[in-house]
Amino acid sequence: MLQLLKKKADNLTAPHEDKINILEGPGIGSLIQNVGRLNILYFAIQDFPTLSAMYGPEWADQLENEIRRAITKEGQKSLQHNDFHIFSFNAGEFFLLDPTDTMNNFSLQELAYQAKVNIENSIKSDQIGRTGNNVTVNSGHSSFQAEQTNDKLWSSFLSAIGEARLEAQKSVDISKLELSNEFSDIITGSDIRSHYQPIVNLSDKSIHGWEALARGPQNSPFRSPLTLFDMAEKLGKLFHLEKLCREAAIKAFGDHSPHHKLFLNIHPRTIVDPNFTTGETKLLLDKWGLKPGNIVFEITERHSVKDFKTFRKTLDHYRNQGYLVAIDDAGTGYSGLTSIAEIKPDYIKLDKSFVDNIETNQVNRALIDTFTDFAEKIGGKLIVEGIETQEQALTVTDMGVHLGQGYFFARPQREKPKLTEEALTMRRNSDLVSNTTTYGIPVKNLVEKVESVESDTPVPMVQQIFKDTNSLNSIVVVKNNYPCGLVMEYKLNKHLSGKYGVALYSNKPISSVMDDAPLVVDLETTVEKVSQQAMARSRKRAYDDIVVTFKGQLMGTVSVQRLLDTLAHVQVEVAKGTNPLSGLPGNLDIEKEIDRRMKAKEKYSIIYADLDNFKVYNDTYGFKNGDKIILQISKIVSWASKRHGANGDFVGHIGGDDFVMVTDTAKAERICKSVTRIFKRLVKNNYNEDDAAQGWMEGKGRDGSIAKFPLVSVSLAILDCEPDQNLMEIGEQAASLKKWAKSIEGNCWVRERRRR
Repeated sequence: MLQLLKKKADNLTAPHEDKINILEGPGIGSLIQNVGRLNILYFAIQDFPTLSAMYGPEWADQLENEIRRAITKEGQKSLQHNDFHIFSFNAGEFFLLDPTDTMNNFSLQELAYQAKVNIENSIKSDQIGRTGNNVTVNSGHSSFQAEQTNDKLWSSFLSAIGEARLEAQKSVDISKLELSNEFSDIITGSDIRSHYQPIVNLSDKSIHGWEALARGPQNSPFRSPLTLFDMAEKLGKLFHLEKLCREAAIKAFGDHSPHHKLFLNIHPRTIVDPNFTTGETKLLLDKWGLKPGNIVFEITERHSVKDFKTFRKTLDHYRNQGYLVAIDDAGTGYSGLTSIAEIKPDYIKLDKSFVDNIETNQVNRALIDTFTDFAEKIGGKLIVEGIETQEQALTVTDMGVHLGQGYFFARPQREKPKLTEEALTMRRNSDLVSNTTTYGIPVKNLVEKVESVESDTPVPMVQQIFKDTNSLNSIVVVKNNYPCGLVMEYKLNKHLSGKYGVALYSNKPISSVMDDAPLVVDLETTVEKVSQQAMARSRKRAYDDIVVTFKGQLMGTVSVQRLLDTLAHVQVEVAKGTNPLSGLPGNLDIEKEIDRRMKAKEKYSIIYADLDNFKVYNDTYGFKNGDKIILQISKIVSWASKRHGANGDFVGHIGGDDFVMVTDTAKAERICKSVTRIFKRLVKNNYNEDDAAQGWMEGKGRDGSIAKFPLVSVSLAILDCEPDQNLMEIGEQAASLKKWAKSIEGNCWVRERRRR
């Protein structure tokens, strides 16, 4: 059944475009009866039935939703009003009905083509990331004039619909469009500006360089570089446009350090264009105080290279002159890892799709980890684009990624921008990630990468892997990435060293000699528990590597040596009386401090700090992020006690998320106010953008059911102590106060039955 889809004005400014309301309208019949004229813009996804069959109904639904949102956005921007309607007859096609009567057919053609280009560009990045290909949208147009008699309305409307479809099948002579003339004026007048976005060294937050991003004139459809370059390609003006962009970027680059880089986007076809000579670029560099070593030619993977041999040879020529090379959008376009390895770029840039949900997306984390290693092995550096939140920045930094780029650091600007305050202080504000040593209690912090093979891999092939990789002690045997066995090198050598060993196993699969019952643990298992399980194995297996998994799938291995070294280190710290995670005094020292106060016959206050909703956070975001929150609260209580407490105040860590402060009675409330205020402000940094914005997260409760939970908060209980109280009395009163504090939602503190 035909349904009318209307875009209401109140949804146009909604914060999340994917929440557009799609309403069933009164039907086309009533619509065409109430207007004198309709301008019709038609958009159809080319080869939509074939694409749907290839990529599946879920992909098809998502693509249609993306295009519907893009058409809605174009309608608002281009028509300058909200009284338009969108509907579909068939899957993959959309009609936009505009009731205004001020446009003629020529302007409709311009509007349809411009909207088509903008729609294709708006979905380009996502679709190349998903399928490796662009999606083509065909556009057409027509107009409908209401007849005087109702019996002809429907047939006239269908005729107009058919005309729009026919127009979409025709090839558009772009050179005759007014848009073409506007583009030519931009080229002739060199009306191109460069904006710059910093590329940041993640290790120390220093600026490594800037990417130059072309912009057309203000209030022009060519303001967007995507529209600008799309038209240039179609008109055969790509070389001329890129030359203008390079000149604009170099001229406006301004002051810079000798080591700073300027990243210039270049189409692969430009590199091999006979008209492209670095001699001209070199003259320009000399004029503006730059050297070839400052310039990085950034080549996108999203365009195919027809003659790779010539392309590589040309690249080598420019690199010999000192220019550097970056491959943009790696992993989302035409080139595979083999061609990237042949080019050996100085930089590999990953598209923003790789950092979406990086905090919890294990697949994307694994891919980024792989690209980081890959870049290092070919002598390059990895740049992750699209970093928009502090959590994303911290995550990729912890993973060892070399460079980052995105709105979190700075938005593109005409003058080279400084880094945002949030980026500069993301560690210093709360010391979320301390430079001091921390001890990974979960075994995942000790995991090392490991080679894996399928169970039917021939034994000689596995033996060769060991020979080729000297540092390898074990190989995990998997089935669809689920571990099913382990091969230790010394055991394999033992099998093959016998008189008939090589002949016996030369044609056999590795499953014939593997240990089919290795110790397999989840990555959240504690070091202590894994050590106990490892030592409980039989003598023959006691020193075999431990396989670590996440949701059953292989993550890596941990050697017994590393496990025991870590455990010994933790035990040394515990023997010192400090908590291995926070470094604060532990239970023994806490008792000594209270005993000292009692013997001194002085009044004092004990502040108990406990985190609320911490378990569900830990279960959802993982132990590593949970440890960050514990470190965060430990830093906050230590700072607040030092800043607002008295000389000689004591801060201790009972364990887990429980802390104790011992202070002067008059100072207790001020400390609590400081702790709750600072923790409430900083705890949001530990969540992804959506959870932080909405103030709650979804997770599993203790009963296993999915529910909404508030952000982690801190509950503080002040217990005023008399000199003659003993530890048992203090413990009983503290338990009652802590229970009361935790019954209050949010960050709070209590004292003597009065809420503060």
